Amino acid sequence: MTYAAGQLWTYKTPPGYDTSRIVIGAVATCGNGEHIICFSVTNAPPAGQSDEQAAITIPFIPMSEDAFQATICDLVGQADPPDGFSAALQDWSEDARGLSVFT
Repeated sequence: MTYAAGQLWTYKTPPGYDTSRIVIGAVATCGNGEHIICFSVTNAPPAGQSDEQAAITIPFIPMSEDAFQATICDLVGQADPPDGFSAALQDWSEDARGLSVFT
């Protein structure tokens, strides 16, 4: 599978969060050639899930391609990443620990 910025995916969500989606914002490549999928999650369950808490947006998550493949279900369209993705990607890219976690 070829992953690309703008792809919108369903993933294995907890009950009650069926509208949550993954939006790929970028695909990075490590020095060893491994792909890192950088994405956002919309309508995500909040930590410490409670019926009274509204869904949240997680602006940035980097994940190895293998882990991403194990998480997603279906490609359902195209979307722009939410606000906050670009700034978080920039911060991660400039942090010496960013890609080094994957090498």
